[in-house]
Amino acid sequence: MAITTKTRKILWGRSGNRCAICKTELVLEKDPFNRNLNIGEECHIISRQENGPRHQLIQDFDYDEGDNLLLLCCNHHTMIDEQVEKHPIDDLKRIKTEHEEWVKTNLEQNDSTEPKEEPFIDSLINYVTVKHDKEMNIKSSRNIFSSSEGLQIAFEAAAKVKNIIYETREKIINKASSYNIIIRDNRQNITDLMFKGKTLLAQFYQAYSNVADDSYLLFAVVNGHFNKDGYADPFYPVTMIEIIRLDFSYDSNGVFGWRNQESKDEFFSSQEITEMWIDKFMREALKE
Repeated sequence: MAITTKTRKILWGRSGNRCAICKTELVLEKDPFNRNLNIGEECHIISRQENGPRHQLIQDFDYDEGDNLLLLCCNHHTMIDEQVEKHPIDDLKRIKTEHEEWVKTNLEQNDSTEPKEEPFIDSLINYVTVKHDKEMNIKSSRNIFSSSEGLQIAFEAAAKVKNIIYETREKIINKASSYNIIIRDNRQNITDLMFKGKTLLAQFYQAYSNVADDSYLLFAVVNGHFNKDGYADPFYPVTMIEIIRLDFSYDSNGVFGWRNQESKDEFFSSQEITEMWIDKFMREALKE
């Protein structure tokens, strides 16, 4: 399934070509360089993907229908998906309803079903502002990345990975109390999960210099266990099932996160990549 053209047109029409949070115009019909600039993105309120933000499994639910879509600028789309706890489903539904009502009210006040053409100078200012904010975010992230503060942020991102693993294990054993899922901190700043003869490794390797560059995150699912010193247990020979290494980096909006070393276009928040690999591990451990 995918968002249909009809659904997309209805969403953009009801949203008035504006971000539901900041009210920024999303499409400039003609920018100063005679190009179209589209910074609008259709955001799913409830994600279909198991590792997606605000995922819920709902039978016979069309995740791509209009009521589950929120029109946002690229910055606010990134923000709500990065900060899921601060932007729960009910809040996003409220934002959608209030915004679409705001659009309807303003159109009625203008006594027109067609939005007025934006003056050239306003269009130019909007275009420059969007580009400026994006460039400043990237510049700021680049400067931080090359400082000791960047390394501290990398450690905080690794600590979030660790917290997610601990919290997820706690929730699982509260629901499935007979499962003996062992958790043990490792030498590489994060932790290991051991369950049914399998191990999930989560490790953070600090850069040699006092900056974030060359710091990376490792996840691996292995068949076997390790002892408390991090060495393979001779009674449980370890074989690799799957592994990924991700550099600490920042995306095109200046947001810090983890970039796949092999596939450079794959970029994840700590929440996204950790949930993805816990899911891989549990499914592998529970294979019948």
